[in-house]
Amino acid sequence: MRTPFSAAALFTLTVGMTATAVAAAAEPGSLPALNLGPWQIGAQATRYSTEDESHRIDARLVHSSRYRQQFGVDAGWLVGDRWAVGFNLAAGRTGDFRDLVGNLVHSPVEGWHGRLSLGRLQSTDAYSFASGPADVRVQQDAWLASLVRDGPAQGLWGDARWTMYGARARVPALAPVVIQSRTGAILQASTDVRRLSPGQMLGTDLAVGLFPVSDARLDLALGRERTRFPMADGTDAGSTRLVGRLGWLQDLDGCRRVGLNLASTTASRTLGLVWESGQWQLGLSRSVQQPQPAETRLSLGWRVPVGGSATAGVPALASCARTPLRAQAGVARLQLASQRPAQLPRTVLARVDRTLQPQALAAIDTSLVAPGYGVAIVGGQLLFTLELAAQGLVDLRTLENAATVANVGINGQPFLLLSGNQVVIQLDNIPNPGAGQQLTYEADFASVNDPVQGVIVMRISFTIKGR
Repeated sequence: MRTPFSAAALFTLTVGMTATAVAAAAEPGSLPALNLGPWQIGAQATRYSTEDESHRIDARLVHSSRYRQQFGVDAGWLVGDRWAVGFNLAAGRTGDFRDLVGNLVHSPVEGWHGRLSLGRLQSTDAYSFASGPADVRVQQDAWLASLVRDGPAQGLWGDARWTMYGARARVPALAPVVIQSRTGAILQASTDVRRLSPGQMLGTDLAVGLFPVSDARLDLALGRERTRFPMADGTDAGSTRLVGRLGWLQDLDGCRRVGLNLASTTASRTLGLVWESGQWQLGLSRSVQQPQPAETRLSLGWRVPVGGSATAGVPALASCARTPLRAQAGVARLQLASQRPAQLPRTVLARVDRTLQPQALAAIDTSLVAPGYGVAIVGGQLLFTLELAAQGLVDLRTLENAATVANVGINGQPFLLLSGNQVVIQLDNIPNPGAGQQLTYEADFASVNDPVQGVIVMRISFTIKGR
């Protein structure tokens, strides 16, 4: 028997890896758009809106694939004198986006309304891990409860609203990914456990409507939101901040109206301007919703009465008629049931857990490898290339115990695999020696029998350090 060829490598194995895994855009406008009765037809979107004393429906279909939300419906119905129900739906193919909110309104006594909203948001977004970007689907549950008091028919004060709301993301467990780097003669493999922190949000606000003059309405809301992202090391990343909304509607005369809307929450910031004159409507909005890029939109609409029908409660022949700034109680209930709560986030609350750094899996000193041998780390596998093709494993032993051991990994399958002149070692399948312990393996492989040289034995050795 010839003197064995040999190859040696030192690497560290870590075990106990765990991985657990947290975003929708504003509705697009179209430029220009044509209003034909309940229909608004534009180059990028088609919208159908109808409303009467007992129901309201607003459906939209976006033609451009640039937008995340490609289909949406807001609807509400009055159910008797005490109840109203409605829902808000938005969906899109981009990012597997789904957003559904159900609304229930109850009016126990005249002038008081209670609202309960439950939502489910689903979104697939790209997250930047140490091993590279990855698309992850995250789901988020949300709720909102509010109490609304109608304002008097005259005077300064309008309606008042007190609201509490919350949201909680649910993230999937992600499989760890092996990444590798090389520094000089040291070839290192690390495992990125890839964890997303599921965000949680809790907020409350108080809003009032004011009529400083008869032809103007001012809406003010002020509240507080807390978001938190629990990390694997026990810390919480998040913030507590004041949130607010401001809206202003001003009737300039019987035909013209101007509006301004500002809103700032933890999830988004929006600014909107609208101008209505006769049958024309011009709108400008800018929205910033993390992690989506900022969007600025311009919309132009022209209302054309068709067949003497009414649109949104406005007679078709009254081209300058405007909905009164002081809404009636029935209309207020419809709005509560059919409008998506502004407080609920349109993006999922999830962020990469940076407290989990990549963990060293294997470090190989390639200078210890004998000539004629090769060593590499590929996808969580340690690959030894032997000088000659081998018939099979002759012996596997540990130097610390001076005993032959079985080629059986933690999953019951061999952790040393032979393929021609390559030895494949599954790094995540090697038995863990335990914290502070190590085992040095020696494995002998026999080459094909040669009538002249006899049997050639090739040996590799490697050290496992437990954790």
